[in-house]
Amino acid sequence: MIGDGAAGIMIANKSRLKIPADRLEVTVIGKSPNHYFKPDGIHIPFGFKDYRNSVKPNRFLINRGITYLVDEVTSVDIEERKVLTRGGRTLGYDYLIIATGDRYTPEDVPGYESEAKHFYDLEHALELRKHISGFRGGKIVIGRASEPIQCPPAPLEISLLLDQYFRSMGMRDKVEMHYLYPIDGTFSIPVVSRLFSGVFEERGITNHTYFNVERIDAESHKVISYEGETQDYDLLIMLPPHRGQKFLTDSGLADEYGYVDVDRKMLNYKGHDDVFVIGDATNLPITKAGSVAHFEADYLSSRLASELSGSPLPEGYDGTILCFVEAGMEKAVTLYYTHQSPPRALFTSKLDHLLKWTSTDTYFASMVRGLV
Repeated sequence: MIGDGAAGIMIANKSRLKIPADRLEVTVIGKSPNHYFKPDGIHIPFGFKDYRNSVKPNRFLINRGITYLVDEVTSVDIEERKVLTRGGRTLGYDYLIIATGDRYTPEDVPGYESEAKHFYDLEHALELRKHISGFRGGKIVIGRASEPIQCPPAPLEISLLLDQYFRSMGMRDKVEMHYLYPIDGTFSIPVVSRLFSGVFEERGITNHTYFNVERIDAESHKVISYEGETQDYDLLIMLPPHRGQKFLTDSGLADEYGYVDVDRKMLNYKGHDDVFVIGDATNLPITKAGSVAHFEADYLSSRLASELSGSPLPEGYDGTILCFVEAGMEKAVTLYYTHQSPPRALFTSKLDHLLKWTSTDTYFASMVRGLV
């Protein structure tokens, strides 16, 4: 497995649990000493959660019977079945699973690095906390610098938690909130868009549609769109541009943006039954989220177990998406859909908020370890 993030650890742990060690050696290659539970990034900037509970050592999360190589892959040769690393290793394989996620490329948007704040890693979530706690009024603009992004509902969530926070501080009337979205509505899935558009209207958050960010003017504190629109701000919370890993493009596996073309059900790289891709590294037109990687890893580990034991193969990944979307005011909504089932996200509830709130414990205790 290339990658020691959520997808890489989950597929490694699930494979180890389902397949005896004498039939499959499992090796994870990555260079991240700690694993950060990214969904907590919407809570940490407000002090709603203790960030120390959102981080665990990777060596603690990777189960016994798995070799963990702390190294960086520099190239892949799928014809020769070889992986090369920065540390000088050349590794062969019978099965290759690419779970390299994606990376942030703030340099893709002029002005982003000096002006925009975000919460997609722990360092920036803690930095944003300082800006929010010191904010005394003015205009906050929330958006995304480009598409695709990890966890697409996150801009909705941070907007509504900002509203909750400033209400609790008794200063909501001093804060003007604006949400930028690249297409019509507030989200790409119509049922979710309708739901949150109504919530935004109730909470006094202004939604600006068809706003695709071109650049940020640091001097005038304005965001400029390709459509010619501008938005000034006092605090800009904007998710950074994302791309896949460059070595995948250089190896001829990925497109110019670093994402790999895979079969949406089999999850294999085109024309190869020994190379698979899961998680954010794929170009599948589905949400880039840890819950997606969880269901993909469940299917793929079962497929490998069946193939190695000579059992019938499972039908394929069915596109299952299940995530809890925070709506503020101690409410959330559960979003669910598959390749065959249309998206469902009908109402907000306190139960869904509780499920979201406790997801950190569930994740570290069972999901990332491959137990569910």
